[in-house]
Amino acid sequence: MDEPLLTIGAFARAVGLTASALRHYDECGLLVPAEVDSGTGYRYYTPELADRARLIVGMREAGVPIETMRVVLDSPAGEARAALAGFLEDQSARTARAEEAVRGVLAAVDAGPAARPALVELSGPVLAAAIRQVRHAAESDPASELASVLIDVGGAGVDVVATNRYWMAVRELPAVAEGDGGRAVLPLPDAAALADRLDAIAIAELRIADGTLTLAAQELGRDTTYPAHRLVLAGLEPAVTRAVLSKADLLAGLDAAAYAEVDLFLGDQARLRSPHTAEQSDVRGVVTGPSTRLRLGTALFGRALAACLGDEVQLAVTAPDRPVVVTSPYQPGFTALVMPVRHDSQG
Repeated sequence: MDEPLLTIGAFARAVGLTASALRHYDECGLLVPAEVDSGTGYRYYTPELADRARLIVGMREAGVPIETMRVVLDSPAGEARAALAGFLEDQSARTARAEEAVRGVLAAVDAGPAARPALVELSGPVLAAAIRQVRHAAESDPASELASVLIDVGGAGVDVVATNRYWMAVRELPAVAEGDGGRAVLPLPDAAALADRLDAIAIAELRIADGTLTLAAQELGRDTTYPAHRLVLAGLEPAVTRAVLSKADLLAGLDAAAYAEVDLFLGDQARLRSPHTAEQSDVRGVVTGPSTRLRLGTALFGRALAACLGDEVQLAVTAPDRPVVVTSPYQPGFTALVMPVRHDSQG
């Protein structure tokens, strides 16, 4: 043989393949050595085999299967082109399927585990009373998304919420819930009708999934956003001034003020005063902390007071421009937030 013989190691370095790969392609019949020593089994290659080896390297990097390589290497140019074209077509189809599958997996990852519907049992009349208690905080305009009541099932139970962004009423009902929690926003007419049904159901079984509340096969709820009341409550700053006041005196003072706004003074003596007249009235109660003055909307504050059970209400005040927390010592599960009216610091 006139051509020089290269050992398998030298030939492997020359063409960019490993010795083990060369042995594999020999066994497949794709790249047969020029000579094999019968005694030692050593393989030897000639330089002219390098072109065939480099074609194999290119097809290997592209993922071409062995059988297609065989057609490309040992067939006329036309058949070789057709074989490679068929491989590319199959590869494109596989790539498209892989992309679709990956997009599906990514969507599932972004969405997280599928939410389990919220399931909860609680007293029907108690839930009905909670709906009626908070609904007065809802927006009165039927076109508003806030002309509604939120039923929110969480780990601690059920929250019943209404707000018009100027004040918010929340009633927390302890209950054992299953699933991942859920919330349903009920337009005011649906909330009122639900409360009427609940009056006659000793133990109500609620299911909430995808914004829909189901009770005895009836589905209620609309697809809308709603303020995150738990974040609002958790974000409240610590109170500076606290008061326990007579609800009757407060309501009487609001009536006597006879204006849309009223000033509430909390100090040694709590009192209400109209900002436009000298009319004022004392309010029985106990105040702790620094003296402060709040200007409140008469109608909003009156509704928040009316929603509280019992003869007294508790007020927690952070600052004259921060929400006033109104609660009842007779019903720990009820909270109202009332936004003060902006005013100057004189008076």
